[in-house]
Amino acid sequence: MKWRALTLVPLLSALPAAAADDLYTRSFAGVDGGRPCYLRVYDSAHLKSHPKQTVRRIFIDFDVNVRSDETRKNGPDNFEAGIGFMLKRSPEWYGQALSCKTAGDRFECFLEADGGTLTLTPQGDALRLDVAGGRDSDIHAEGEKDFGSFGKRGGDDRVFILPRGDRAVCDAAFPK
Repeated sequence: MKWRALTLVPLLSALPAAAADDLYTRSFAGVDGGRPCYLRVYDSAHLKSHPKQTVRRIFIDFDVNVRSDETRKNGPDNFEAGIGFMLKRSPEWYGQALSCKTAGDRFECFLEADGGTLTLTPQGDALRLDVAGGRDSDIHAEGEKDFGSFGKRGGDDRVFILPRGDRAVCDAAFPK
């Protein structure tokens, strides 16, 4: 009996990594050819009924083959994605790179240059984005002309459900 218990130890220790890899594959690397775009666009009626919401468009963008550090590959323990958003006050896109890792049933991400932290939780074919870091935290990023932010205390944009969307929207926001 002793040998059976010993052979289970390596198998059990491999489970968390496999589960993390699975979540990453189901949400990012194995979706839409490894290039999913999770996107939400709010119409005027929605924004009118939510006056404290400042975001009118928002997306999470991922390409399994793109990473600023070319010596590493994207994987469940460390991957790069991007966030883009448009505010009610401007037609300008604001965007920033995200550094993410799998953490249980979700992904923990931070924006480069102290742009804030967020969690992404898979929900079917969508991601739930939650601004993290406490009540006084927000997300901020640079646009072409100025900086934009969302998620401030008292606002109505700390949580978003982002269904998979049209890849062309993500690609057009920040053309290369």
